[in-house]
Amino acid sequence: MADEQAPWEQNYENNQTPIVLPGTDKGLYTDAKGRVSGFAGRMVLARTTMDRIETSGFDPVNIKDVGVDNWLPFVPEWMERFMLSDKYKLYEAAKMNWKTAQLRRETGAVINDSEIVWIEETYFPQLGDGDAVAELKREARDETTNAMITEAGSAYKGLSIEEAQLKSVEIEKQRARNILLDRAKKNPELAKRLTKMLGTIK
Repeated sequence: MADEQAPWEQNYENNQTPIVLPGTDKGLYTDAKGRVSGFAGRMVLARTTMDRIETSGFDPVNIKDVGVDNWLPFVPEWMERFMLSDKYKLYEAAKMNWKTAQLRRETGAVINDSEIVWIEETYFPQLGDGDAVAELKREARDETTNAMITEAGSAYKGLSIEEAQLKSVEIEKQRARNILLDRAKKNPELAKRLTKMLGTIK
């Protein structure tokens, strides 16, 4: 009677992924999880940036910016950049970072135009979507980002979406405070008011 083959021997002969025995998988997925962790970090950063811009009251699909970006085919690209608002350009940069991180994880190869269009329409508001659809897409971005964090496991050392949002708010508060303090140096009345609110102004 022929000896029964072990599972990993059968997999080797069938050119399948070897079975990992309990206790022997330490570090086996380090590179893969590290790569996913990088994607997760990019998505969290992009997601936080987009949130900050949207909560400032900016509409990422406002007609002016979308029109300049898409409906002026004869205007040179460098001129378009001057015509686009700063918040739109920041939002688009963050959005591209999120999209490419997600697509590189799924495809692992060169990203083609049809994939960019698909992820754009699936996860980001389009002109005419309305608030309800935009909110559903926002939730889909959160779920996808959290799934990437979960897949990275212990390799991901960054912030969760919620922590990143809180940190972003604190950074914005500090930035606003610094602007006020700077203005107070040249405005005695403002300096007096801030002194009452914040104590001694440094």
